[in-house]
Amino acid sequence: MVLNGTFSNGCRKARPDQSEPDTVAGTGPAPVIGLVGGIGSGKSTVARHLTTRRSVAVLDADEIGHRVLTEPQIQQKIRERFGEAVFDEQQNVDRAELGRRVFGDSAEKRQARFDLEQIVHPRIRAELQQEIERLRDAGGIEAILLDAAVLLEAGWNQLADRIVFVDCSPEQRLARVAAGRNWDLTELRKRETSQYSLDRKRAAADATIDNSGDPATAAGQLESILDQVMTTYPSLKE
Repeated sequence: MVLNGTFSNGCRKARPDQSEPDTVAGTGPAPVIGLVGGIGSGKSTVARHLTTRRSVAVLDADEIGHRVLTEPQIQQKIRERFGEAVFDEQQNVDRAELGRRVFGDSAEKRQARFDLEQIVHPRIRAELQQEIERLRDAGGIEAILLDAAVLLEAGWNQLADRIVFVDCSPEQRLARVAAGRNWDLTELRKRETSQYSLDRKRAAADATIDNSGDPATAAGQLESILDQVMTTYPSLKE
């Protein structure tokens, strides 16, 4: 475990269901770096900054999740579980209404959240896997940044070769979600009940970067981590 973009050991141990990659960048698989952190930590912003400096692809699990909610078979399962009230007049899933039913710490909402995750998480994982394979087959990239709010909770960390924790203060996170999502502290805390604690996320990561200042600085730290990952996989370097 490290701070400010430096690994304490150059390699993440392979998980029981995951072997170390042995392919060549540009012609095959690129390493996947999973980004975790608190809500409002700026994971997506840091990832976007890195794309301006290096040939990396960003895979946004939230975007894929929104796409999954448009699939007829998923909508049918949601309708069966939550009823018509979570659909708008155009028969699209009303994500705000659905969120009100699943976010919170009551037993009822925890069960509702679990039921929703059972419906959508397998499809999201399948789409993530497909996108990773597509990006790797296309080649021409150094790495794939996997930006997923519930990367650890959903078990999608099994798709990643390295995990990086994006850190910043609670005050900064609240300011960001207030400005970007119009959330207050109560809403932020309610949403955070659906995720692991920050300490648990930090402990699960291979490295930590500090996004309390300029996101470009945090992107520089992430770039240093990318360099170390590429060194760990010398066969990936062109």
